[in-house]
Amino acid sequence: MSDPLSYLPLAIAGANGVLDGIDIRRLIAAGVALLQRTAPLVRALHGRRSALLIPGGPSFFVALAASEGRGALLLDPRAESSELAEWLGSGGVGAAFTVRALEHRLPAALPRVLLDDAPARATWRCGEESRTIELAMHDGLRLEGEDDVAGADEEVLVASRGDAAADALGTPITHRRLLACARATARAAKLAARDHTLALAPYANLFGLLSGAIAPLLAGGRVTTGSAFTPAQALRALEQDGVSMLVGAPVQFAALLDELARRGHPLDAPVLKRCVAGGGPLDASLRARWYDRVGVVLAQGDAIAGDAGFAVGDPGPGA
Repeated sequence: MSDPLSYLPLAIAGANGVLDGIDIRRLIAAGVALLQRTAPLVRALHGRRSALLIPGGPSFFVALAASEGRGALLLDPRAESSELAEWLGSGGVGAAFTVRALEHRLPAALPRVLLDDAPARATWRCGEESRTIELAMHDGLRLEGEDDVAGADEEVLVASRGDAAADALGTPITHRRLLACARATARAAKLAARDHTLALAPYANLFGLLSGAIAPLLAGGRVTTGSAFTPAQALRALEQDGVSMLVGAPVQFAALLDELARRGHPLDAPVLKRCVAGGGPLDASLRARWYDRVGVVLAQGDAIAGDAGFAVGDPGPGA
């Protein structure tokens, strides 16, 4: 029998991190409860994949846990509806996990679970059927296994086409491959339970998911999902919430610099020690400007480190 902790959601739960103020173990338990209590969902997913049309945050990990036993197709909420329909049609998807604001982007006939109220409850919808599923597990989630066990050779995620990180990792992506990459990332960044990561990059991008959520959570750390933050809100979090690692797309780092220039005083974030950009090209001028204004190296986070993990590339100016 496979070690339970060889499966990505359970390995994340076992590390006891915190996502957006909620214990990650509670989120994974909610996903397990959702699958156990929704027989129509199990039938819809039989021999099929799930799809995750979720910007990020707690709902994402509930959906990932509820996708146990089949691959989950990552869908980018920013994609055109025609692209989403194409990915869903070619991806062998039986049901989708989403939120009310994005539900209209899905084909009307596709069964779906709405996770706006997770981890307390979810809503199952299929055709005219709609019902609420309570997700509390009174006995909690019991996990027994070896730490750092190699992952299972079963599909866990399928990235949308055009994701450069996914192309490097290869699709579909197994528990083994993703766990190895995330652990390598955590080691390279020296992440620990004391760290607080602000994740600006969306989870639909594999770089943002791995570097901004999975790696720090596997290290037992705290993660704040900031994909919906304005630049001003992100700067406030950096200065007031003890953020030690910032993960985002290059365009988001550029927007933070613009906001710093607008407000006219320097960033006061003494705990910040790692800044990683990915999901798009990072040019030398942005790296130089970031170090000049912030005093922390901005590293490229898309490169694969040897056989596993996203490397912190050339440290850039000031290293």
